[in-house]
Order: sequence, then C-alpha cells, then structure tokens
Amino acid sequence: MQTLFPAHRIYLIVALLPWLALLGWLASVSWFLTDDAFISFRYVRNLLEGHGLVFNVGERVEGYSNFLWVLELAAVWGILGIKPEHAAPWLSVIYTAATIAALLWWAWRTPSLRCRGLTAWLALGLVCSSATFAVWTSGGGLETRQFTFFIVVAVVCLALYRNNQWGLLTASLSLAAASLTRPEGPLIAVLCFGWFIVQRMIDAGRPRLDWRELAFLIVPFAILIASHFLFRYAYYGEWLPNTYYAKHVRPWYESGFRYLCAAAIETGLYLLLPLAAIALRERWRQYRDGTFALVLLIIVVHMAYVMRIGGDHFEYRPLDFYWPLLALPAAIGIVHLGVWVAGQAQRIKTIARVRILSSPPAWALLLFVPILFYSGAMQAALLFEGAKINERILKLHIELDDDNAGWLRSAPGMPALAAISNDLRARLVQQAVGSRFAEHREFADERITLWQPYANMERGIIPADAVTADYTIGIPYYYVPDLTVIDRFGLADATVARNQVTHPNRKRTIAHDRKPPPGYLEERGVNIVVHGSATTVEQAFYLGNYAASVGHDLWMPFDSDDPEWVSSAFAGRNLQIRGRFSITDVSGNEFSHDGRFYVGERFLGNFEQGFDGWIPEGSAVTNYADHPAHQRQQPISGNLGSGFLTSYHPDYKNKTTGKARSPEFTAGADQLLLFRIAGGKGNDVGVRLLADGEQVAVWRGRNNERFDTVVYAPDDVAGQRLQLELFDNTTGGWGYIMLDHVLLMRSDPAM
Repeated sequence: MQTLFPAHRIYLIVALLPWLALLGWLASVSWFLTDDAFISFRYVRNLLEGHGLVFNVGERVEGYSNFLWVLELAAVWGILGIKPEHAAPWLSVIYTAATIAALLWWAWRTPSLRCRGLTAWLALGLVCSSATFAVWTSGGGLETRQFTFFIVVAVVCLALYRNNQWGLLTASLSLAAASLTRPEGPLIAVLCFGWFIVQRMIDAGRPRLDWRELAFLIVPFAILIASHFLFRYAYYGEWLPNTYYAKHVRPWYESGFRYLCAAAIETGLYLLLPLAAIALRERWRQYRDGTFALVLLIIVVHMAYVMRIGGDHFEYRPLDFYWPLLALPAAIGIVHLGVWVAGQAQRIKTIARVRILSSPPAWALLLFVPILFYSGAMQAALLFEGAKINERILKLHIELDDDNAGWLRSAPGMPALAAISNDLRARLVQQAVGSRFAEHREFADERITLWQPYANMERGIIPADAVTADYTIGIPYYYVPDLTVIDRFGLADATVARNQVTHPNRKRTIAHDRKPPPGYLEERGVNIVVHGSATTVEQAFYLGNYAASVGHDLWMPFDSDDPEWVSSAFAGRNLQIRGRFSITDVSGNEFSHDGRFYVGERFLGNFEQGFDGWIPEGSAVTNYADHPAHQRQQPISGNLGSGFLTSYHPDYKNKTTGKARSPEFTAGADQLLLFRIAGGKGNDVGVRLLADGEQVAVWRGRNNERFDTVVYAPDDVAGQRLQLELFDNTTGGWGYIMLDHVLLMRSDPAM
C-alpha cells in the first residue's frame, strides 16, 4: 500500500517551515500602508457609491494604473463588507502564499531536476530571506504582489505545461491579469509570446508552428487587453492612463542606472543572475530546455525599461517579481556548482589520497551559506535599521556604518559594497527615488491618525462647491470623499498631468515633476484647505483658522482665502472663526484665544522684504522671496505673502546650518505672541523664545511644508527682554525650519 505522504516529503515540508516563519517575521517587521494606495481606495469608494471609476465625482480621469486591483477591492468591500485599507494588505498576503506555492510547484514538477528536495529548499530560502520581498508582502496596500503572482504563474505554465492547451490558456489569462494590474504587463507578455515561438521552433526541430497553440496563448490575452483599452478610451477618452502622462516626462537613464545598481548590490542580483545563467547553460546543454532563458529575458528587458523611466519612488517595487522568478534557477545553479566543486574535490582526493568532502549536496549547502549572506544581509540590515525609524526620527537616507552594521562590514568585501550602496542610495533619495518603506509607513500612520476620524463624519457636510488642491491626495480625501480635489502632481488631474516640465533631469523628483499651469487653480475655484481632524475647538485652531463641527467631539479645521464664501457655504453650521490675517495692516490681524479677542499691535517680522531687522548667522537662513527656485523642495502652503524665513537653502537644500535672531522686544500680560511655522520637528531645528538670554519655550514644525499658526501668552516673561530665534543645527531629512508672520497682539476688551 502506497503511503499518501512519504517520509521524505514530510521531512521536506518540515525543513521548509523555518523559511516560511522567517518570511512571516520579516513581513511583520515591515508591515505598512502607503498614502498612494488610498488613491485607488477612493476610486473603489466612488465606484461602489454609484459615481463610477472616478476620483472626483463628475470628472473622468484615470488616476490609477491597477484596474484589476481596484475591481477586486470593490468586490471585497461590496460583497464582504471589508474596507480596502483592511482588505488590501491581506490580499497581498494571500498572493504571497500563492506565489510561494507556485514556486514550490515549479521546483517539484521541473523534469530531470537533480537533488529536487534540496533545490526546492534552497529556492524557498532565497525568497523568504529576502527583506525586499518581505517588504511587499503587505504591499503597502498596493497591487505589487498580485502582479508578481500572475507573472510567476504565467512563467510556470510556460515552463511546465506549454505542450498543454489548458496550460497555454492559463498562461494567457495570467498575463492578461498581470497587464490589468500594472502597466508593464504587456511588455512581459510580448516577451513570453516571443520566447514561446522560438522555443516551439527549437522543440519541433523545424520552423513550423501550431497555430492552435498560438491561439490559446495569445488570443485570450489580446481579447481582454483590447477590451480594456476600448473601455478606457470610451470611458476616459484616452488610450493610456492619466498616470502615464503625469509620471512620464522624458527618459532618465542616469537615475535608473543608479537605482538598478543599488538594487543589485543590496539584494544580491549580482549573484543571482549569474547563478541563473549557470542553470540555463546546464539545462540547455542536457535537455534543450530554454525555460530559464525566458526568466533572464524578462528580467533583462524589464531592467532596461526600469532604467529608462528612472527607477521608482518606492524601494525596488517594480522588481518584486525578480526574486521568485530567479529563486529556482539560482538554486539549480548552486546545486550545479556544488556538483562541479564535488567533482574537483574527488579528483584531489584520488590524486593526493587525502580525505576531503566530495558530496555534491554538502558542497551545495556550503556554497549556499555565503550566497545567502551576500544576497540577503545588506537588505536585512537596511530593513531593521528602517524599522527603528519613527515619526520623531525620520531618516530619508539610512547610512550603513560600523555603529549600526558592524557585523555586516566585518565580512570580506562588504565595506566596499556598503560604501557604494550608501553613496547610490544617498544620491537617489535626493530625487525621491527608492524611498524606504519606513518613510511611507510613518507618513501614512501619521495621516491616518489625523484623518481617519472623518470616516464618522456625516455625509453632505462638505459644501458642494468646495474645492481644494493638494500634493498627497490619498489618505485625506479617501476619508473626506465629498471634497473635490485638484492633484497638484497630476496623477488624478488631466490638465496638470500634461503641463510641460522644463527643468533638467538633475533637478527632477520622480513622479512628482508636474505642476499646475499658471492660473489653473484659480480657474478651478480652489477655495479651501482642510486639515486633519480635532476633538476640540482649541485643537482645531492649532491647525486652521476655521473650525466646523462635523460630528460628536469631531471638528474639521480648515483655512480659506475667501471669508465671504466660508460664511455662505457653512451657514447654519456650528462654525468657529479663530482670526483674520493681514500682511500690510498690522491692526487688520484679529485673533481669538482662550476666550479673549486680540488685534495686531506690532509686526516683529512679516518678511515681505528682507529680514525685518532679524540678524542671520551661518549660511542656512534666507528669505524665500529672494530665491524663488529652492532646489527640489516640496511645494509650500499656508504662508502669508511671498516672503518668509527658511533654513532650506536655495542651492544646498537642508545641508547647511545657521540661525536668525529677532530684535529685542518686550511683551505684557495682556499681549499675545503669534507666528506661523513649518518644516522639521527634530530636536535640532525650531524656533525658540529667549527671555533675558535664557530659553523659555521652543516650537517646531510637523515634518511637512504646510504652515501652522502658533500662539504664546507671555504672562510668565512679561516685562523681560525677549528675542525669538530660528535655529537649524542639523542636516539631512527634515533638517530645516520655516518662519512667517511674526507679530505681537494686544487684548481688545471692546471686541
């Protein structure tokens, strides 16, 4: 009687479990959501609410490039009631499990495979130990792992079942699903079709093709993709998604080259690709099997595509399917190296008559250890160093050095590799290429905390003619779905997406180069800037000049340059007004604080011209109005007028330090100090108040470019010699601060 599960299979399953546990651990460390995913989530919401596949109701713009992912999330929400922000990461986990199952099936079913169990174990180890693969297990809410799954399934079907019509049909449908998931899917499909034709000619031994086979492979794909293109043109009026126009400016080979080099060093592609080539050579020599030629063809051509577009905003996201595709051929390459080394050892043993290890599996395992280390250690070090980052310590660039990776740098050759990697990643991050998952995680977590309470807001509170413009349009406007949003980067706006980009590549920021054309925001009627939620009026007033009650213990702070519109649009609502500002008339500044009303008495600096008596030290602090081109700084909002002090240098960005100190002044107990601040929130940047030369208070930004209002009642320092000081003692990351509209206000009992 044949045993259902032979002992050797049980042993193999047990041996595979530690790798799966390792992947689970790494994935838990790097679990995250990203703001970009919420753009698709808003399309899902509008689709289910009957508005169609639109970002703004009534505007047909395809601001997503993952059609199938959007439909899946809509189905899960509509049928199961699971919202996209909860469903998307777990869908990625399901696709991860399915990808691993497809990889193991490929290893187990590949014909004439030497040391099959060992090869499967090595292949799984290469995938599960990859921190980069682990990062995209949750996917940030994006479609990345779904795309990987469909590509792997297509390749496995062509590798194992290309003589079967159902295998070809499955490959065709998988390639169609991949193409409906990410825009580079058709490129990979064409490569698969071309490889199949060449392989078929080789298999047959003559240049003849079975047209029925080609029909099963190509026709289903062609019908589905052509249907999608026709739908896009009929619905959106464009053959290509709007995201293509927003992101594609011109070829950017220099950035793409750095991106791929950084990936090759960090993830061990410089080892995996040659190992796959060894496997191809051996499989072709012995069995005329060109399957691994398909793997290498896909990866090499895709690398050329990635190099042309300049890489990606996320860390190696477009390369995610490389690791499961390369795992099996790389494992076979290791086994073949083990066989070769064992053969050499046997010759030495025979000639020299010495005892020496000559077992091919043993040599394969010995070779696997350094390969695993050099392909996985650096990415693991970067993952765990990134996992330490939080919203208080946000590093845009992680430097591997003796303090945080001494164990890594002690290995032969690793100091040089780490130094090259550090340099490449430092240069990439300057243009927002290859941003680490931790940056996106912390940014998203902070925004979710502020904006998720709006999910409980009564629908219909947002005025129908309210229009805002923003640079990050995901999380906030998924939770505030009734607000019309102009995407300043153009992903969801056709006009911005087609606005010309004139600055050279060296000054580009990947996927964030487009800007609204002059006068466009005014033409669209932008009239409101909504901030994150607050539970009290006082909290709301810290964020905005207006506060509207939108639920129980829920306030919506916002700003607007049109007070008359605010009064009309929010008529009948519980609306609180904090104050009014003027940059020309000091008495035109009116402000409510702690139940008292204040009016402007003296400008301590509105910075519309020069420094207004402030004395700068060091090279960092300049007046923004004097330098309109601040290199690669994100767009700024909330400033009053064109001038303000900033320590973001126009040429050297956040690489310089310095300070600026105000003239001395005094304040009474009935006065109020008010100013607006933006920039970093680290310990070494900020604005502080000095009383008789001693620090008595300090304020910082919130790691963004939007100015917030700060008020301070100087009761405890009334009558003392006061000075304000902008200080910047750090470089890198959010190492800069911005200050605007500094004034003293006096209490006005008559108001």
